[in-house]
Amino acid sequence: MTDSQNPGSTARVLAQCSMDLVRALARTAGDGLHHLSVVLSAPEGVGRAECLINGPVPDEGDGSDPLTYLALLLAQTATGASAVLVVRTLDPNGQVTLMSWVVRDIAAYPATARQSVIAYCIDEDYEITELVPGVTFVDAPELY
Repeated sequence: MTDSQNPGSTARVLAQCSMDLVRALARTAGDGLHHLSVVLSAPEGVGRAECLINGPVPDEGDGSDPLTYLALLLAQTATGASAVLVVRTLDPNGQVTLMSWVVRDIAAYPATARQSVIAYCIDEDYEITELVPGVTFVDAPELY
């Protein structure tokens, strides 16, 4: 049986690719405490996940960890879903930096600071809410 005929092999490849994306994000975010959140939009509905990591290397030890679920949602972008990946970083001075990416086909496309503001500040009624004091929105870099 070839890899393309083995669904388990395909799932492993997708899981590996999504964890590679999370690792790239952790390296890019660098040292510090990072709050990662994903909102997945798929024909079946919306999925959400969030977790905390201490960068630049996420702890991948627990298969039931929220990080694993976050990576699972990112893997679903390989099947036509899309996601928004947001990282809020707390620096030693208590300041928060926020950046985001759109994820399709397990590839992250950086958002500008303005796009992140719009995505972050839309409420359930699709109205723009007030900016959160102490949060600095920045252009997201490419993830490698």
